[in-house]
Amino acid sequence: MMILRNCLLSIAFVTGTGAFADDPFKKSIQPFLKTYCVSCHGEETQKGKIRLDHLSSSMADRKEAELWARSLEAIEFGEMPSDKADKFPTKAEARLVQDWIAQSLTQAGLKVEDKADKEGYGNLIPHDLLFSPTESKRVVDAAARLWRISPKALANTVRGARMVSNPFALDKPHGNFRDFKGKYSFNSLMAEQVTELALVHSEKEAKNARKTIVMMKEKGSTIDEANREAIKRHCHNVLRRTPTGEEMDVMMGLLKKVDSELGVPFGLQAVYASIILRPETLFRFEGTEDADDDGLVALTRRELANSLSFALTDLPPDSNMLRAFENNESSPREILLAETRRLLDDEKRPTARNRLLQFFQEYFDYLKAEDVFKDQIKGHKHWAPALVYDLNALVMHVLKNDKQVLKTLLTTPEYLIYVNSHRDHGNPLAYNLPPDWKPTPKPFKFPEDQRMGVLTHPAWLVAHSGNFDNDPILRGHWIKYKLLGGNVPDIPITVDAKLPEDENMTLRERMHVTRAEECYKCHSKMNPLGLPFERYDHFGRFRFLELDKPVDVTSKIVNSGVPEVDGEIRTPFELIERLANSTHCEQVFVRYVFRFFMGRNETLGDAKSLQEAHKAYVDNDGSMESLVLSLLSSDSFLYRAKPVSLAKVSP
Repeated sequence: MMILRNCLLSIAFVTGTGAFADDPFKKSIQPFLKTYCVSCHGEETQKGKIRLDHLSSSMADRKEAELWARSLEAIEFGEMPSDKADKFPTKAEARLVQDWIAQSLTQAGLKVEDKADKEGYGNLIPHDLLFSPTESKRVVDAAARLWRISPKALANTVRGARMVSNPFALDKPHGNFRDFKGKYSFNSLMAEQVTELALVHSEKEAKNARKTIVMMKEKGSTIDEANREAIKRHCHNVLRRTPTGEEMDVMMGLLKKVDSELGVPFGLQAVYASIILRPETLFRFEGTEDADDDGLVALTRRELANSLSFALTDLPPDSNMLRAFENNESSPREILLAETRRLLDDEKRPTARNRLLQFFQEYFDYLKAEDVFKDQIKGHKHWAPALVYDLNALVMHVLKNDKQVLKTLLTTPEYLIYVNSHRDHGNPLAYNLPPDWKPTPKPFKFPEDQRMGVLTHPAWLVAHSGNFDNDPILRGHWIKYKLLGGNVPDIPITVDAKLPEDENMTLRERMHVTRAEECYKCHSKMNPLGLPFERYDHFGRFRFLELDKPVDVTSKIVNSGVPEVDGEIRTPFELIERLANSTHCEQVFVRYVFRFFMGRNETLGDAKSLQEAHKAYVDNDGSMESLVLSLLSSDSFLYRAKPVSLAKVSP
C-alpha cells in the first residue's frame, strides 16, 4: 500500500505545481477544503453533522484522525463534493489531497485500508494515470501468484466423479469478475472434498486401466511394465507430462505397498489419486525463475503455456500448445501470438471463442436474468433462458464481424430473435413483437426509438431488475462501474436499502427516499444513469405508461468523471450514444478485458500494456481479437515483479 501511495504522491508533487515545497497543508490542503468542502461542512452549514474548516494537519487527535480518514474515502469514491456543488476538483487535485491524507495517517501510525487491490475495487486505480503517455514507461509491478485452478478445470480433472457441489466454486460478491488473490486460498474443507473426489474418480479410472493391463500381460508384458504404462498414461492426462524416473519409482512403491495390504487394484487407485492431489495439479505456479537486471521475473515457457491455456480455455494446455512452447527457435512472445490465433481460429473446438462469449456474459452480467423470479402475468409468458440465448447469439454475431465490438454491442438496433425457441413461452412479447411474429434467421432491425444494443435488450433489463419492479439503481450502478470506471461506497450496514411500497406511486416516485441528503451522495452516482431505462418494464418490454401515468425517462448527469457524458438526458438512446462514443468508456472496457484474461486487477505497472492494448483495439477498427492478442502477449502477461525480500529482524 505504501509503495502505491508514495508513487502517487511523487506524481502529485509534479502535478501539484510545487505546492508541497514548504507547508503542504497550508498551501494545498486548506485551500482545497475551502474551495470544495467548507460551503457544506463549515461554520454555517454542517451537512451530515460534519465540519471540516477546523481540521489541522495533526493526526494526534483521534476524532480528527477519524474525520480525515472519512474524508479520504469520500474523495476517493467521489462522494465529495456532492453533485449539487458549484465546482469540482480536477482528478490531479483530488489525488494530491488523497495522498497527503493517506501518508499523514500512516506516519501517525494509523492504518489506512487500501481497497484498490481487493476484488470489486479495481476502478480505484486512477484511470487518467493508467492511460497517460507519461506513465507508459513503467515496468510490471504485480508479483507472482500461486493460483488455485478454476472450478471448470477441477471438474474436468475429476470428470466422472459425482460432484454435488464444486469445492473450487468462486464466490462473486462484486459481480462476475474475479481476483484470485487472498480469499481463494486452499482450506481444510476443500482438501477433504477434493480428496474424496480424487478417490472416487481414481476408483473408476483404475478399473478401466485394469482392462488395458490385462491386455498388455496377455501380449507378454510384465505386471510392472503394464502398471508403469498405466501410471505414465494417467500422468499425461492430468499433468500433461511424463513422470521423472524418481517420481515413477515412488509411485510404483506406493502401488505395491497398497496392493499388498488391500489387494488389486487399490494400489493403482491410490497412485491415481495421488497424482490428482499433487500441488502441480491443483495449483498454477508463477515466477519460479530468477529476476533479470530490470528486476522482472520472466515466466518460464511451461508457465506461459499454462497461463495462456487457462486464459483462453479455462483448462490446462493441450499437446499442441506444449509442443509449440518447446520450440526454442521462436521467442515466447511470438509463440503466444501464434497460439492465441490458433485457438481463436479453431472452428472444430471453439473453446476460445466461447471464452470470449463468457467475458461478455460476465461483463454485461446478463446470465443473472435466469435467476430473477417473475410472477406470470396475463397475456405474457416470461422465459428468461430464451432471452439469454438470444443475447448470446447477438454477442457471437458481433464477435464474428469483429469490428467496433463494444460500440456495436451498445448501439446496434439489430437483434437476433429465435422465435422457435420462444413459441411455447410467448417471449416475442418481451420485444413488443406480436405472438404470431414470423421467424427469420437474419437480425431483426428495430426502429431507432425502440431498441438500441445490449442495455435495452430484454435479457439485460431483466437481469438488472427485481422480482416485481425495475431497478434503476442497479442499472445505474452497472453503468457507473463497467462503462464509466467509477466507484460507489458500500451500503452502510445500518441502512435498510428498500423503497417504500405504494401501489399508487410509480417506481420513480417511490425513489424519492433516495434523495435524502445522507442517501443521495451515493445515489447521485447511480440513479441518473439508470432512470432513462424506465422506458422498459421489468420484463424488458417497451412502454409509455406506468400506472396510467406517462413514464418519465429524463435525467441529468453531473460530475460523472467523463465530461462528454454529463448533461441533460431525454431518452435512454441519448445516454447510450454518449457512452458508446466516449474514448474514456472504451478504455474502461479495455481495463475489464484485462482483468478477465489476467485474473487480477490492473496496477500502475500495467499502464504500458493497457495503452498498447487500447491502441491495438483502435488501430484494428475495434477488433476484440486484436485486443486479446495484445493483452496475451503483453509485458503484463510475460513478466512478474521481483519478490520483495523481507528484512531480517533481530531477536
